[in-house]
This record gives sequence, structure tokens and C-alpha cells, in this order.
Amino acid sequence: MRITNKVMQNNALVNINNNKVAQDMLNTQLATGKKVNRPSEDPIVAIRALRLRSDVDQVTQYLKKNVPDAESWLKLTEGALKTTVSVLKDMIEQCEKGASDQLKTEDRKVIIESLNKLYQEVYDTGKGDYAGRYIFTGYRTDTSLTFGTQTEKQYVITEAFDRSALEQETFIDIASDSADLRNLSETTYADGTDPLITENDITQVDYFRFRVAYGNLDEEQTDLEGGAMDVTIKKLDADGNVIGTPQTAEIMTDPAKAYEYIAANPDKLVMVPSTGELLMGADIYQDMQKTDETYTITYSKTNWKSTDLRPQHYFKTETLDTLEDQDGNPLTINYNPDYPQNRTIGQPIEYQVGFNQYIQVNTYAEDVYKHGIGRDVMEITDLANKLTDIENMKAKLKEMSTDTKYSEDDRKAIALDLEAAEKAETFTKDQLQKKFSHFITKMQGYQHNADEALTVVGNRSARLALINNRLTDQKETFDTLKSDNEDADETEVAVNLSSAEVSYEAALMATSSMIKTTLLNYL
Repeated sequence: MRITNKVMQNNALVNINNNKVAQDMLNTQLATGKKVNRPSEDPIVAIRALRLRSDVDQVTQYLKKNVPDAESWLKLTEGALKTTVSVLKDMIEQCEKGASDQLKTEDRKVIIESLNKLYQEVYDTGKGDYAGRYIFTGYRTDTSLTFGTQTEKQYVITEAFDRSALEQETFIDIASDSADLRNLSETTYADGTDPLITENDITQVDYFRFRVAYGNLDEEQTDLEGGAMDVTIKKLDADGNVIGTPQTAEIMTDPAKAYEYIAANPDKLVMVPSTGELLMGADIYQDMQKTDETYTITYSKTNWKSTDLRPQHYFKTETLDTLEDQDGNPLTINYNPDYPQNRTIGQPIEYQVGFNQYIQVNTYAEDVYKHGIGRDVMEITDLANKLTDIENMKAKLKEMSTDTKYSEDDRKAIALDLEAAEKAETFTKDQLQKKFSHFITKMQGYQHNADEALTVVGNRSARLALINNRLTDQKETFDTLKSDNEDADETEVAVNLSSAEVSYEAALMATSSMIKTTLLNYL
């Protein structure tokens, strides 16, 4: 191959340029601190950099956003549950005081007032929110646990129960065919009158029931289209299929007559709308006690108090929407259609807090904020008010029995009514004391539910803390790998740059001398 001066010059210029490119690359590395600035400089480093940067971004998202959000939600839930546990403990203490048979009417009123305030505090605590999202209402984070204001809107509710929810209760009848003990007054007595109520009129009636979640139900049951709707009871197997023929309950608006009727008819079902009790005869009760199947009851309610729990957070619920279809008819909203089969709403809110790692942050209202908390307090309030009325009437009759303005026959009648009042007082006091004692156990059950939920939240928080520590370690590892892959060694680059500069200058000098030398120098 013939090498001319021109070839040598061209080669020299190319080498000088390559040297200059290498010097520029090293200078760029020193200025930016990165090994490569374009993928073409080192494809392997570039591909690895993309992967590591993606890993770092993901870990940073989990560590800086997802984990803190989940942690905040869990902390708020934990605080609400601790408050709930504390309030329920106070309710248990009040029930323990109420179980005493030495209470005066004034003491009882204080206890009842305290219980009413405490149960409302429980439900208010259940309305806790995180950044405007209610924390106990599943996916419906924009809907509060309770109605908040008095509302008139019809809901058709399907509620599930089994034999564990069945109860035996006692009703104390304090009325005769013509009068109620609490309504006697001075004007009801006249010369020669017979006693309006006697000891024989004061009776106790035992009955069996399932108490639904609400009282003051619709007396005239209607469906959402305006037609008649029966209170139906269905028996389900393990797969949620209906067994046998659904039963229809009779509706009776007078509780006293309903209790007496069901006690005398062991094969009947009766719904009492005002108390929200499904009464069952002894035969039906015994049959239910023998099986493990689930039963559902469907009923409707339109009038809601501000403290009532919204049914869509607990049961299968249907109601009319404000939106209308193309024909102008209101659309029907069907909440939780699978509830009768699952007996739970089960709407978990999960945060992704790691690579393929999820943690549930929400606790279900149905697990902690039970309807029975308020229903129990209202029942014991009604019974205490009944006892107060009896005591007041007893005191009035006692005063009237010695008042000389009444004839001797009238005073004899009043004395018999007084004996009836004393018997009613004894029965009701005994029942109230037993009710308080029974409610201690029930409140302890509610507290156990809250404690259990609090433990679950604590376990989730502990797991989240472990995940947070692991993410911190992972981020440090990925940052190190990313740095090793991308970052240039400044000392090494500086040495290489200095060497490249020396080589460049030497090449310039050598090329300069070579370019000066031509064929003429030898001629």
C-alpha cells in the first residue's frame, strides 16, 4: 500500500479529531458527573439506567406518597377506635350502676341521660374522615355513617340473621281492658266506682323475637313503585338459595296486643313496626334454634332521625334516585345486592405500598358501629321511663288513698289500684335491673368488637412500618446501584482528561512537524 504525505496528513487529522472527541466526552463526564449523556455512548449502561431509574421512582412513590397516606388513614382509624373503646367502657360502667336495685328515680334518669349521650358519641366517632373521605363507610367515602339530619326517604331493606340473633324477652302489661295504669287521674274516680286496674291485670308475657336494625318502620308497607309490599322472611342455604316458601309476617301496630297474640299463637309471625320487632311463636322459634341456616327479612322505612345509621352501609338496600329514566320515572338504586348471600358489605380500600404488596386501610362500620348499641339504649330508656311513670302514679295513688275528699268506696278502689301499681313497680324494677345486667354483657360484646378491630388496625400499622423500613433499605440499594451505573468517578475522569489533553497536545506537535515535511525538503 502506497502511503503518501496526504494520506499521513488525513490520518493524523482523523486521530486528532478522535482524541478531541475523547477529550470532549471526558470533559462532559467531569461537568455532568455522568458516565453517558446519550444512549449511543454506552447502550448497556443506558438500558440499565432506565430500569434502575424506574425502580427508584416506584420505591420513591411508595415511600413518599402511598405509605404516608396509608399510615395517616390507619392512625385516624386507630384514634377513632380507641375513642370508641373508651366510650363503650363508660357505657358498661353506667350499666353496672344501673343494675343496682337501690337506685332512685333521679339516679336512674342521670344514668339514662348519660347512656343516650354516650351512644350518640359512639356513632359520631364513626363519622370520622380522612381528607374529606369517611373512613368507616367502605367505597362510599363521600357518604357519612349517619343521616346527620332528619330525613324522609323510603328505603326497602333486606336484613340477614340467624339463630344467634334470636332473643327471649318479657313484656309487663300494666293495663286493663279499660285503662292504663299510667293514665289514671283524679277525675277517673267517682262515687261507687270499681277499681280500674287490679293486681290480676298486671301480667308478664314472655315472647320470642328478632329485633331488626331500626324502629319506627313503615306501618303500611309499600314498595318503591307504590304497590303493596309484605314483610317477608326467607330461609337461605349456604349458597344463598331460598329454601321452602317465604313466610309473610302479620303487621300489628299495638305492641301489647302483639305480645299477647304471639304468646297464644306458637305458629305465627308478627311484625311490630314501632319497635322494629319480628315476633315469632314458640314453635317457629324452636325450629329456628335447630338449624344453622340464614334468614332474611325485608321491610321498609321512610322516617329517619339524624342519628340513624344509613342502611346502605350495612344491608341490601333499595331506594329511588333523584335521576330519572327516559320515561321520567325515578331510577332505583340497589345497594349491596350480594349481602344476603355474604352477610357482609366487604368493601376493602387497599393501598399498594410495595412491589406487589397491598395493605387494607379501612375498617368496616358493620364490624364496630352496631345498630344494637343505640337500640339497646333506647329500649332501656323506654323501660326506665315506664318505671318512672309507674312510680309517679303509685305516689299519686298513695296520696289519693288517704284523701278524705274521696268516699270510702272510692278509697277502697284507689287502694286496689295502688296494689296494682306496687305490683307493676316490682315487676318493672326487676325487669329493668335484669335488662341492665344483660346489657353489661352486650356492651362488653360491642367493646370486644371494637378491641378486635383495633388489634387488626395495630397489626396493619406494624406491617406497614416493616414495609416502610424495607422500602427505605431498597431505596438506598437502588440509589447505590443507580449511582454506580450512571455516575462517573471524578478522580478517574480527571486523570483520564489530563492524559487526553497531553496526548492531544503531543499529537498536535507531531502532526505539525509532519505536515511541514514534503517531497521538496528532499529535493
